[in-house]
Parts: sequence; structure tokens; C-alpha cells
Amino acid sequence: MARLGKLITSGLAATLALGWVTGGWSQQAAQPKAPEYPPGPDFPGVSGSPAETARITALCGANPNNKDGYPTNPAFAGQTRAPIVKTQQRYTVETVAKIDRSGAMAFLPNGKMLLAVRTGALRIVDTQGRIAPPLAGMPAFPLPAQGSALFDVILDRDFARNRTLYFVYQARPKADEPVLGRIARARLSLDETRLEDVKDLRIGADIQPRRLVQARDGTLLMVGGGGPDATPQHQNLSSQLGKVLRINTDGTLPGDNPFVDTPGANPAIWALGYRDVQSAVIHPRTGELWTAENAGTGGDELNITRKGRDYGHPTISYGRQNSGFLLNGGKMVQAGMEQPIYYWTPAIAPSGMMVYTGAAFPEWRDSLFLAGMSAQQIVRLQMRGERVVGEEKLLMDRCQRMKAVYQGPDGFIYVLTDEVPPKQNEILRLVPVRAGR
Repeated sequence: MARLGKLITSGLAATLALGWVTGGWSQQAAQPKAPEYPPGPDFPGVSGSPAETARITALCGANPNNKDGYPTNPAFAGQTRAPIVKTQQRYTVETVAKIDRSGAMAFLPNGKMLLAVRTGALRIVDTQGRIAPPLAGMPAFPLPAQGSALFDVILDRDFARNRTLYFVYQARPKADEPVLGRIARARLSLDETRLEDVKDLRIGADIQPRRLVQARDGTLLMVGGGGPDATPQHQNLSSQLGKVLRINTDGTLPGDNPFVDTPGANPAIWALGYRDVQSAVIHPRTGELWTAENAGTGGDELNITRKGRDYGHPTISYGRQNSGFLLNGGKMVQAGMEQPIYYWTPAIAPSGMMVYTGAAFPEWRDSLFLAGMSAQQIVRLQMRGERVVGEEKLLMDRCQRMKAVYQGPDGFIYVLTDEVPPKQNEILRLVPVRAGR
């Protein structure tokens, strides 16, 4: 394995020459692809072991992520491939509701769920799984090219008093104009039928919104995408691509953002160097922002995102481009750039994340849960401080893409599936099996 790792990082190293062309960044010189490594004893598939991979493959079909299991050189012990664990926690899976393809949801104080439908609607699902019509007052807009417009919705920390919510979406003002990313604010009417006082807080052609969280100080942190695999815009402080942005709830910018005094920098930037962050959570114990990033092929990352830090993409990466080409010759470490606290090869395509603090699943308390899209699983990470010490794969035998995972007010775990239409999507609920049942 060490010999193969050296092959990737040195023998096949190639520097990417990039240039701007009409429509985006384009590779200017032919580059050798990194070799493919099939899953086997040294490179287990996405289910965690060869035997389990074979079982899930027989049930669900071959997972394309298995080809991402190439060797890497981790910067420290435990940075990848933590031991696969299996807890004794027993649970059943219930279907709460059949839904349109959705990206996120938020629990209202009365236990109902506010659902963000990808095509641009907000709908309320009650505790019995009944789905209300779309809320009136939502902005109307032509869909962006990728067919996904509404990405996330969260409640203000004082929602019970002010009924304020926030959402992130993309829209074209007119059909022939560029797609603009937006962070918006609104109030939910008392009768739960419409949005009131809808206002865009931040708009930009270089904003690709994915997830939104509210920090302990009340500010909003938006994590986003970054366009093509190897665009240098992720490292460009004048661009909002590949960045975490921080704004106040009225759309103004906090004076203590890290680059407000940096000439040429966008003052909304909180952190930089990301490809496509689709998972974000404020850790309930520490108040820090944890994020999970989709790499191109392999190398998905878990990071603690801190003020002013550079998380490396595309200068360093444990993944490759979707085309199979190495990023920056396969460079994985550089001074002044942060290392992920954990990464995955094969990839899991993380989307949606939470830290479990409830009482319903005592064996899972303080675990980090992530939804895996192409990996078709919920990943439970067993943590020791800021280190991953075990990884458990859940719900793989359902053969469904997983979009988001939440802890409900009842302490149960809720999951949004992410099947491509015409397949049906669901809100799932994990409920513990009590002793004696």
C-alpha cells in the first residue's frame, strides 16, 4: 500500500494548467489519470468490509463509489478508515410521510416539520405525516439549470417569539439571466399558511448555497459549493465560491469577520478552500461549526471550520477530480492549510449532519451522524473529542440515497431520502426498540 501511495503522490504527479474560457474553467493540458484500485481486502467498499460489501451489493447493486477506494497517505493516525463498529442499539424504521424530493427540514415548536422542497416550495408536515399545501408568499422564480432551487431552511433561535425563519436558494431573475444564490429571511404566519415580510439578505452570482446554520452569537453561517473541481476561485478571496460566509440576521456584515480589512477580499468570507460543502452543524457542546465536504472522486472531508482558516481545495486534497485526474499532482499537505479531521475513500457524498444529544438512543449519544447520498447510508461516527474512533453504517439495506438527518424534539432520529424522480422520497423515523418488546 505504501508503494502504491507513493505512485499516486510522486510517480504520477502532474500539475494542472488551468485557464478561463467562455463558460468556465477548462483544462489546458492533457494529464494522466490516477490508476483505479478495485475494492478488496485492503480497500473495502462503502459498506465497510468485504463481506458486508458483497451482501449490500447483492441487495442494492454495485455502488459506483467502490472505485474510489484508492490508497492515500493520511497526515495522522485515525484520519481515515476508522474501525467499523456495530453497537447493540436496536431500532425500527418508520415512514412518516411520502414526499417530493426535498433537501432539508426544520422542526417547529409544535412538533410539525417545515419541509424545503427542492423545486422551491416550503410545506408543513404534521406529526401524523399529513402534508399541507405549499406556503404562500414564497418567491417565484425559474429553476436553475441543475433543477434544484431551495437548499435549506432553519428557524431563528427565537422563533417561538418572532416566528422568523431563514432559507437559502438559487434563482434566475429572468429566464435569460444568470443564476443568483440568495440567503433570505421571512416570518411564518400564525396560521402556518404563508410567509410574510420575505427579504433577500444576500445575493450573488458567485454564491452557491448549500446549508445554513445560526451560530451561538446569532450570526448566520452559510456553507456553499464552488463550481468546477479545480477552479482557483476557491482560493481567491474576492470570490464567494468555495467559501463559508458569515452575515448578520439583517443582512449586514459582522465587523469581526476575518477579512474585512484585507484589500480586495470579500468581507463576508469566514473561511475558504472548499469544493462543495453540503453538511453543516453547530456542535452543541462546543459551539463550533462542523462541516462535511463532497470531494470529486473519493476524499470527502469532515472539518471543524474556524475563523479565517484555509481548508486547501484545490491546492491539497485526498480526492481526485470527477474525471479521475489528480488535483495539483496529488498533493495532500501544505503548510498554512488545514487538514481534515477525517476523510473517506471510498466517498460517501455527505449531505446533512447532526450531533445526537437525545435520550432515546443512549448508546449513540454524542455521536456525529451524516447522511450519505451516493453511498446510500447513514454514517454514525463515534467520537473522542475531535477524533473519529469508530464508524457505523446504518440503513444500507434500504438501498436509498440519504439527504439529511435530524434529531427530533422526541429524541428520535429523522431522515430525508433523496431518490431521483419518479422514485418516491420519504421522511423516515428511527425509533428505539425497548427492552421486552
